Amino acid sequence: MKRAIAVMGAALALAAHGEEAPIPSGYEFDEPSILAQQLLWGVVHGVRLLGMACHRRGDTVAAQAYADWLDRQWPRIRAAEGDLSRHYFKRDQVPMEAIDSALKLKPALDRPDADLGEACASLPEALAAPRYDLERYYQEKLKQ
Repeated sequence: MKRAIAVMGAALALAAHGEEAPIPSGYEFDEPSILAQQLLWGVVHGVRLLGMACHRRGDTVAAQAYADWLDRQWPRIRAAEGDLSRHYFKRDQVPMEAIDSALKLKPALDRPDADLGEACASLPEALAAPRYDLERYYQEKLKQ
């Protein structure tokens, strides 16, 4: 509920600041750099939801792995945030939840935090894999 209120608040704040055109929707297949950022954002979003759920569960190993991953990946995340903020909202920066909403990403995992033990246990190893190196991921998506 709090998350829904935060997302609605972010959307209202953005609406109050602009004489805006409709927010684009869907994937930008004709703009490879935006499409790559959109796909990357989906990965960031999924990792964020799981990392936060692991933290709420008290899984300190998974939560620390998530925090360390964020530290390493922050430059690419910020670049995606800026590009997608400008693409959707014509602003340099908007709340992450606003971008999530523009991409129609789920605000929460479908499973309760209590059921995520195996996922949290595997998170540190997963985040160390090349698939979660966001600069590499972005460059690969640009070439497709």
